[in-house]
Amino acid sequence: MDASNARVLHSGWVLKKKKKRMQGYAKRWLIIFEDGVLSYSMDPESKSRGAIDVPHASVSSDIRHGTIHVDSGASVFHLRMLKNNDFMVWRNELRKFLHQWVGEGTAPANMMNATVASPASGMSLANMDQADDLLNSSIQSLSTLNASKNSLDIKNVIVALKQLQEQHAHIRQQLSRRPREGISRSGTPAHAGFLSPPSPGRDHLMATGMALRGVTGSASPSFMNDDGDYDFYDAEDMMDGVEYEMRGDDEEQVDIVYDDDDDDDDERAVEATADVAQSTNDAPVPSRRAVVYRTELPAPVTGEELSLFSILKKNVGKDLSTISFPVTFNCPLSLLQAVAEEYEYAPSLLERAAKSSDSVERMQLVGAFAISSYASTSQRTTRKPFNPLLGETFECVRADRDMHFIAEKVVHRPPVVASYCFGKGWKVSAATSVKNKFWGKSLELIAEGAQVVELDSGDQYSITKPSSFIRNLLAGNKYLEHVGEMVITNVRTNERLVIHFKEGTMFGGPANRNHIEGTMYDPNNSPMGTIKGKWDEQVARVMGKDHLQVLWEVEPLPANPTRYYGFTRFAISLNEITDDIKEIIPPTDTRLRPDQRALEKGDADEAEELKLKLENEQRERRKQLEESGQTYQPQWFRPGSGTLEWVYGAPDGKEYFQERKNVEQGQSTWNVPNAHIFGS
Repeated sequence: MDASNARVLHSGWVLKKKKKRMQGYAKRWLIIFEDGVLSYSMDPESKSRGAIDVPHASVSSDIRHGTIHVDSGASVFHLRMLKNNDFMVWRNELRKFLHQWVGEGTAPANMMNATVASPASGMSLANMDQADDLLNSSIQSLSTLNASKNSLDIKNVIVALKQLQEQHAHIRQQLSRRPREGISRSGTPAHAGFLSPPSPGRDHLMATGMALRGVTGSASPSFMNDDGDYDFYDAEDMMDGVEYEMRGDDEEQVDIVYDDDDDDDDERAVEATADVAQSTNDAPVPSRRAVVYRTELPAPVTGEELSLFSILKKNVGKDLSTISFPVTFNCPLSLLQAVAEEYEYAPSLLERAAKSSDSVERMQLVGAFAISSYASTSQRTTRKPFNPLLGETFECVRADRDMHFIAEKVVHRPPVVASYCFGKGWKVSAATSVKNKFWGKSLELIAEGAQVVELDSGDQYSITKPSSFIRNLLAGNKYLEHVGEMVITNVRTNERLVIHFKEGTMFGGPANRNHIEGTMYDPNNSPMGTIKGKWDEQVARVMGKDHLQVLWEVEPLPANPTRYYGFTRFAISLNEITDDIKEIIPPTDTRLRPDQRALEKGDADEAEELKLKLENEQRERRKQLEESGQTYQPQWFRPGSGTLEWVYGAPDGKEYFQERKNVEQGQSTWNVPNAHIFGS
């Protein structure tokens, strides 16, 4: 969908409410063009998924909650800003195309005698000049009269006329550009001639300071009357391009106000291109272009799927990490990258938590992050990640997500992965391993180790995780299920959030699985709040009996996910070496591992051969260490104390991201002991 051929006036990331009920907000790229078209897309490189002609729409805004609602009659955009200053920027850009009838409720009833021209009316510039002269003359006359009488009514009329004069100046600017189309891009017919102002009754509400308190999903704005009820008005009675300001209630209700438009947000058939949106002014476009990540793997699932049960029954009681599986048991990601997948939703959730002044909301957002870490596993039942080599690393530095992640395998047996991730206002440290038990019909994966979330608010949250089960190993459709308690403890306040991952019943089917419910407790063990949802769909905060506030929702999987190992879009991008990092990543990075790369390209035979070669070389390195009486020293993590067994930062003081910065700036090269971990 091509939204507009005009130049971009302003663009940026916002949260846009999705169209289906209970789906909450999703991050979208918003653009306002110079001809007044407001368009959104999945990202800067994607095509427009919807557009509204702002000069023919009503816009309401709530500065307290940072929300803006643009209603064309045919569709409506419910927008929430990611940053405080974004609200004022976007509102000011939209105001360039609007008639500001309602500011702080001061528009006088006398204002109803005025008529305003639409930019689509074909009114000549000469007529506009005459109107401006008339307004100037009226303002001067009234100012003289008010000097002698000092009347509040006259002051209000002067204010209204000055607002009208500003609107005329904007309309004149519009007329000086190209003529507008007769039909707006939102599908709403553009009105011709003069527009009727709002009725005196409604304007009286504005004049007495009654503010707009809600918006509907249609083109009919509502105003609150003296009894606290809503009066609704038809769209044809309203002026095109009118702005209303909303005053929010003490408790935000926006998360349960939904429109009924049929939108295809959740189809997500995104066609990524390498073109960057046109610059918003005449300044040169920066040479560094936005990174476009791939949306599919080089090859589909490769190799015949073997029976996991047949392997397990021959190794009852053994640790799976000691068993060398055929390469076709693997998916083309390593365990390090599987840890990185857990942070797909961390930037949006933890940044919100860091900014929140409500301790309950902070805890519940951290809980939503912890739950979201399981979402990528919903289609993973048959293939496991590659077991990293000792000293193997993986970084995930994403400007589009404002996230920096590094992981390293620090212990070979049992395998321990240490990781560190940070963004705006938050950081997470973890050292985890997985033990397993074979129960005949299912395989239990027991998560061990700690994960600690730290916010700029001073809060520190320790997270313990439940077990995971691969069901129906012997017969039937295999599926993954997480069962048990997740406990999140605020170390500073001793508040706890206990989340129950519920086990599905035997006869309930898929719809009965994956449910979670969590209760937050204060230090005295009294309940403080509740969350509920499904770990593969969404998590919501329970605000009341019929009031749920969506905290997090899963991004839909790509089409036909089984073709690409059940990977999410984020997972598909993890093993890609993009141009921005190919000269930066160290020689130990997983993406340089040849057997994993061969499997990704569809060559299972080569992948098997390379895997055996790398494993034999690792055994030889370990043997040499043992013979010399030495022990392996991790590169980027050191032993910790207390909650975390391993913490970020090498014993000699080196930090991965500082070294990476030096390499990126050409000040040094990677000097790591395992430079030839993947062969010479």
